[in-house]
Amino acid sequence: MSERFVVTSQRVAGHLMMSGFVLKGVGENRKYPGRNVFFFNNTTQLRQAIADFNQTNGGQTNGNGKAVGCEAV
Repeated sequence: MSERFVVTSQRVAGHLMMSGFVLKGVGENRKYPGRNVFFFNNTTQLRQAIADFNQTNGGQTNGNGKAVGCEAV
């Protein structure tokens, strides 16, 4: 399993930090200039927290109707 997990949604990243997950870094989103990506440690607990958040909040979009990307790198 990769060590880093990338979150492209600021809302999801904020929720994760409020839930106690430590932000490991921020970078520029290469796919969408002017937006950020957020790096977290890739853990089972993190993946479960994202799944729970998406289920509770009806999923996330990046503003154009497409699903927000979260991926291990």
